[in-house]
Amino acid sequence: PFFILATVVSQPLLQAIRPDVLITDIKMPFMDGLELSRIVHERMPATKIIILSGHDEFEYAQEAIKLGVTEYLLKPITVQDLHRTLKQVAAELDRERQTLEQMERLRSQVEETRASLRQQLLLDLVVGAVSPAQAIEQAEQLNIDLLAQAYLVVIVRIEVHDPAAQYDYQRFAQACNALSRLVEHDPDVLLTKKDLEEIVLILKGKTGEALIEKCGWLRSQAEQRAGQAGCQLAFGSGAPKLRITDICASFVE
Repeated sequence: PFFILATVVSQPLLQAIRPDVLITDIKMPFMDGLELSRIVHERMPATKIIILSGHDEFEYAQEAIKLGVTEYLLKPITVQDLHRTLKQVAAELDRERQTLEQMERLRSQVEETRASLRQQLLLDLVVGAVSPAQAIEQAEQLNIDLLAQAYLVVIVRIEVHDPAAQYDYQRFAQACNALSRLVEHDPDVLLTKKDLEEIVLILKGKTGEALIEKCGWLRSQAEQRAGQAGCQLAFGSGAPKLRITDICASFVE
């Protein structure tokens, strides 16, 4: 952990360093240790605070507890006392960081699982492996809005004509990521990967004409981005459909 010992310390310095542990005396020029602890606790709640004081008075300790001070040490303080306290605080920091890392891993696993379920649901939908009722129910659980007045399925195939780059998977991934970024914030475009080289798009909208027009715009934008990755795109689209149950027919077409 990074420590800072406060005798005279500025707030901008604290903000810049953001120490893991702050050791401060009660009596300091310009600002006492309790006031400094209050500011640090409000702005940097993860920072552990150790207060050193020669005032053996209950109200100081009580106020320190209210401020979330980790340790309150009374002078005179030996090296052994300070070393023992710092070891305890460091161990507490380690435990908190391990807990945060575990929570982050769990969140990542949940997101990966949701992404996988989303991919599978959209694939099942376009190949007709799930009923419309089941698809709508599962989509609601995954925060996917499937309902629309018209649908259009588009298959995008990533092609690399350079024989030396046929197995350049990084190039395929770059083209796929470029297309994903193009539509990621559009709630009316649902994307799923059919395999390494093919991507399936389900376009939603109010009319079939609007979807055909949107497909043309997506094609021009996607081809430009894929070209920057050294790939070409082949587009195939079905006819617009007015029911969820016909999304599979648009895919087949």
